[in-house]
Amino acid sequence: MSGDPEQDYFADGMVDDIITALSHFKALFVIARNSSFTYKGRAVDVKQVGRELGVRYVLKGGSQSGQPGAHHGTARRYRNGGPSLG
Repeated sequence: MSGDPEQDYFADGMVDDIITALSHFKALFVIARNSSFTYKGRAVDVKQVGRELGVRYVLKGGSQSGQPGAHHGTARRYRNGGPSLG
């Protein structure tokens, strides 16, 4: 969370796009935006999030902006109950 409403709006839109794209894969169980956004802005344990949501994998990431209009995204995938698959 940057504290900048424009950056937060951009990040929320990026999350929406990722959730929508992943939901098109029938083999994936994708949690709704409202459920995943309950963790927004909080320091959480990824394994605990996986248990609470009842999911096998958790995708955690962030974005950085160095220049206006230029953004860089990172993501890491975690398996619930197992090692990081990053």
